[in-house]
Amino acid sequence: MKKKLAIILCFFMAVGIFANESVESKKNEIQVKMGMFPYFESVLSALVHMNDVGSIILMPVFTAEYLNYLNSKNGIGTSLTIGSPLVSFEASDYNTIYVGASFKYRRIYMETEKIKLYGEVGLGAEILCVIKAEEKFQPFFSASISPIGIWWGSDDLFGTAELTIGSEGTVATIGIGKRF
Repeated sequence: MKKKLAIILCFFMAVGIFANESVESKKNEIQVKMGMFPYFESVLSALVHMNDVGSIILMPVFTAEYLNYLNSKNGIGTSLTIGSPLVSFEASDYNTIYVGASFKYRRIYMETEKIKLYGEVGLGAEILCVIKAEEKFQPFFSASISPIGIWWGSDDLFGTAELTIGSEGTVATIGIGKRF
């Protein structure tokens, strides 16, 4: 009788362990963002393009981001940003391209089932490349601040829109991401 009772208890304990794993919240997140007019890089690019004769086109900036949530409100991670803020297609003109890596911190300050409001700060470094006949590389700092961001969607797939200033874009940045 004691053996059967022990087996039944072990069975219910095992079911409880598996049930808790499926309820556990997702702690990791990957996201792809798109922004326009990265402030610092656009100012430098405008100075480089000051004597260009061709038309200059404003291009989007793309960011890939990974976050790990320490708890339900705080997340830390890293991001990689690639962009060419101002582009000229004339052969005699300069072009600038930059690649930056940043450490990120996100604080969720309001949360409902489908919508979250958050703020985000990123600091790091980047390499700014000026291209004409020869390439010139220059180290630079990378910074981005999003005081207001909105996260909507399910706990698995979501979208974001942020009011941003910095290397990831200025005014508005949009993104799509997945939690796992």
